[in-house]
Amino acid sequence: MIVVASKVYFIDVKSRKKNENLEVKLAKLFDKSGAASAISKGDLVAVKIHFGEPGNFRFIRPSHIRVIVDKIKELGAKPFITDTTGVGLTGGRGTAEKCLEAAAMHGYTPESLGAPIVVADGLKGFSGVKVKVNGLRLKEVEVAQAIAEADALVSLAHAKGHSRTGFGGALKNIGVGCLTKSGKAPLHLAMKPKIKVEVCNKCMKCVEFCPAKAIQLVDNHLKVIEEKCLWGCGCWTICPINAITSWSEMHHPRNSELSIRVADAASAIINLIGKDKVFFFNFAYDITPHCDCAAYADIPIVPDIGVLASKDPVAIDKASIDMINNSPGIPGSAVDELGVMEPGKDKLSALIDYPPFSYAKPQGGPDWKSMIEAAVKLGIGSDQYELIKVA
Repeated sequence: MIVVASKVYFIDVKSRKKNENLEVKLAKLFDKSGAASAISKGDLVAVKIHFGEPGNFRFIRPSHIRVIVDKIKELGAKPFITDTTGVGLTGGRGTAEKCLEAAAMHGYTPESLGAPIVVADGLKGFSGVKVKVNGLRLKEVEVAQAIAEADALVSLAHAKGHSRTGFGGALKNIGVGCLTKSGKAPLHLAMKPKIKVEVCNKCMKCVEFCPAKAIQLVDNHLKVIEEKCLWGCGCWTICPINAITSWSEMHHPRNSELSIRVADAASAIINLIGKDKVFFFNFAYDITPHCDCAAYADIPIVPDIGVLASKDPVAIDKASIDMINNSPGIPGSAVDELGVMEPGKDKLSALIDYPPFSYAKPQGGPDWKSMIEAAVKLGIGSDQYELIKVA
């Protein structure tokens, strides 16, 4: 079998004069990489970013997003900036209102980005479209409404580590970030929440909280009615005595399950919008051990690398992973603490022993390999790539 290497274009962050700054290089990257081929005049283009959790400060710079937005507008298309709410209603990005507050706090406004900002899954995160997918695990995915209605999709992902998938880039930005709350839940969780009757004191706080009225008194005990449960509201976070199964208790036994399901969901998004109507940029700077959904920002694990671009989400992620692992570690960072500073060491997998990731260690720790392998099996891209540096 002949494997065709996908083209991944790349710019570094070196700049010693005005016409070498990253904004100038980004415009060249957009042109040289063929990003324009995914966009037609008049298209409504979803520019998918991550707003960043309050408390985090390492995310894509607004001025860099603006370059991509301006390029899309030059093509006669209509870009809108978008992200989805996080799982749970109580978190820092739990509702559209909180998402927009977080976005503004991080400098993401219609004025700074040059395009409207739309929270794709609605006010509380349950507005979406169910899409059939022939995944390795999933057969149906609930896609956020605004993503489903877009004519084209440009993913702007911040390349970084992740406690469970090992790497957050193109696949995760669309495979998780383009779904509703109810769509995200089965990626992460093996079961719906249950009430622990031996612990529950029937304070009724969960009953008042549940927007689907899925928690009811049955035989004088509170019970989650699974058929009604929206599976993403976060009732487990509001019980004062922990009488509802926790996130860790509900999570899949192995992180590989989440990684595979991320690939399944990414394939659903790509098939829905069309393979020729999606394009991917990975911003490999401020490469933290953790996702942008963390409410803190640790020291980056390797020096800034640059920005990658490709129409292949698998190739761009594999190239990003290889460039991170082949970089020297930063003194004082997690990889220094873990003793994997040398170029060539798998720094992302080594994060299994990173103390803040202790909750993910019992499920196997960070697992980027399963995500890449699953995406290749699904036919949405290749793990073989040709890296082309744009001057």
